[in-house]
Amino acid sequence: MNRNAEQTGAAARESSETGFTVSEVRTGKVSFGKGRDLWRRIVRSRHIYLMLLPVVLFYIIYCYVPMYGIILAWKEWRPKYGIWGSPWIGWENFETLFAQQQLVRAIKNTVVISLLKLLICFPLPILFALLLNEIFGRKFKKTVQTFMYLPNFISWGILGGIVKTLLSMDDGLINNIIAACGGERVSYLTDPSAFYWILILSEIWKGTGWGTIIYTAAIAGIDPTLYEAAKMDGCTRAGCIFRITFPMILPVCTVMFIMQLSNIMNAGFDAVYNLYNRNVYETADILDTYVYRLFTENSGGNGYALSTAVNFFKSAINFCFLIAGNLITKKINGYSMFTID
Repeated sequence: MNRNAEQTGAAARESSETGFTVSEVRTGKVSFGKGRDLWRRIVRSRHIYLMLLPVVLFYIIYCYVPMYGIILAWKEWRPKYGIWGSPWIGWENFETLFAQQQLVRAIKNTVVISLLKLLICFPLPILFALLLNEIFGRKFKKTVQTFMYLPNFISWGILGGIVKTLLSMDDGLINNIIAACGGERVSYLTDPSAFYWILILSEIWKGTGWGTIIYTAAIAGIDPTLYEAAKMDGCTRAGCIFRITFPMILPVCTVMFIMQLSNIMNAGFDAVYNLYNRNVYETADILDTYVYRLFTENSGGNGYALSTAVNFFKSAINFCFLIAGNLITKKINGYSMFTID
């Protein structure tokens, strides 16, 4: 009885602070409809909305307002008249693009690289976070975390230079080791078949630490008493991982998976641009680098309009994958990016 009274009192206090009813606070199900005074609730929570306001303004000014330029995809760009004054030409830009074999190759490479990242790079931070959670030595754990996080703060310009130095055919460390072992030096940087793996390994080196931070933070929020109860019931450490840790961070994994899936047409311009060259265009040329070349090589012509058309195509495909991924994950495990109950 005393415990129920304490819970009811806590819910009543939270109700008075937020403006929600006691039943809504206790069940976690908040209804904004049915004639309730929404404005009163916003005023009571005004500090939260004020903190949110700069982010909303940033997205409105720098993300949504410039979107009017998307109309250039259906126009013939003429610098003299600007975006609004340039003549409409319908779907001609898209017909021009899809008639080029280079675009088809760029789409294929983009999808392949994105899928490799999804299959290889996405699960690794989850695995490392689960392993770090099992380390009891505080100093050793901090040291491992530091070495994992550091590459994330290195720009792709520097990291690309490091990779090129390591793989250099003349005096690169990798080729020096191969030569010392009696093998022949290999020009990895000009080998189209090797580019995928050079890029993926570089992505793992740079990005795994950042992803691990997110999942480590999610694990830190798990109630420790769950582990204590599981140990009392005879659950092993592996059992705790699969029965407690992973299910508890599944909502975070779901959101990150949907975000990764929604970037299926973004293979990473910075990484590719700093590692590729003309010899590996066959496997390295992605939509982002294709758009960059399209713009720079046709800046005096219709390059603006063609680049906008490609980016519109990318965004449309990404949006479709975002919605599809959200629906699929919600159907499978009940979690989605927009509603996590």
